[in-house]
Amino acid sequence: MIKKLLNNIYSIIKRIKEEILDLIFPKFCVGCGLDGELLCQKCTLKIVPVMTPVCPECGRLSESGQYCFKCKPKKALKGVISAAYYEEGPIREMVHNLKYNSVTELAEPLAELMADALRANFEFLISNFQSKSNDLIFKNLNIKNSLKIQNSELIIVFVPLHWFRQTQRGYNQSELLARAIGNKLNLPVYNLLRKRKKTKRQVELTGKLRRENLKGVFVLNSLISLIAQTSLKGKTILLVDDIFTTGSTLNECARVLKTAGVKEIWGLVVARG
Repeated sequence: MIKKLLNNIYSIIKRIKEEILDLIFPKFCVGCGLDGELLCQKCTLKIVPVMTPVCPECGRLSESGQYCFKCKPKKALKGVISAAYYEEGPIREMVHNLKYNSVTELAEPLAELMADALRANFEFLISNFQSKSNDLIFKNLNIKNSLKIQNSELIIVFVPLHWFRQTQRGYNQSELLARAIGNKLNLPVYNLLRKRKKTKRQVELTGKLRRENLKGVFVLNSLISLIAQTSLKGKTILLVDDIFTTGSTLNECARVLKTAGVKEIWGLVVARG
C-alpha cells in the first residue's frame, strides 16, 4: 500500500517536472520543427524500416544482414542488423541530435526501432510475442510482451567512447541505446569494452584510414578480462552502435570480443550511414 502510494507520488512529481521543463524549454520535432514533441506522428510515419537485409560489405541480399560467403572471411562480425534507412524520414536528424546536441530523450524511439529490427531478424527468439496493430513504425513486427529468455546466451554490449570524449559529451550515445534496448527486451547489458586511446573521429576519415585509426584501440575491461574465458564463452553478443558506415569500429570491437571466447557477434545499429 505504502509502495503504491510512493509510486503515485513519484509519478505526479515527475509529470509536474516535465511540464515545467516543457514550459521553459519547449520541445520541437527534430524532423519538421513542429512545436510540442521531439518526434511528431507525421515524421514518425516517414521512418522507413529496413525490410530487405543485405551483406554489410557488398550489398548483396543476405539473410538477417549476415556477411555473404565472399565477405565473411575478413570479418569478426557475423552480420549487422540495421533498423532504418538513414536518408529517409527524420533518422539523420534524430541520430545527430542524440549524438551532438544532448537530446538524450531520442534514445528511446531509436532503441524501439532497433528492438523491432532485432525481433524481425531473430525469429527464433520471438515465438512468445504478440503483435500490436497500433504501432506507428513496425505495425507487423512490434510486440505486447517483453522478451524473457531464461539463462539466455544472448547479451548486449555497446561500443565504448574514450573517457575524455565521454566526459566532454556527458554520455555515450551507444550505451544509452543499448540500455534502452536491454530494458525493452529484458536482455542483460554489459560494459565489456574500453577504448584506451583517443583517436581521430571516424567521420573525418575514409576507407583504409578508418581501419588503421582503430587498430589496437579497443580492449576488454581489465576486470572483465580476468573472468572472460568462463563467463563469455559460448555467448552470442549484440554489439550496439548508432551508425554503421564501413564497419571498422564494429569489426574491431568484435575482434577483441572474439578473444574472450564469444560464440558469435552481431552488430545492431540505427542505420547505415
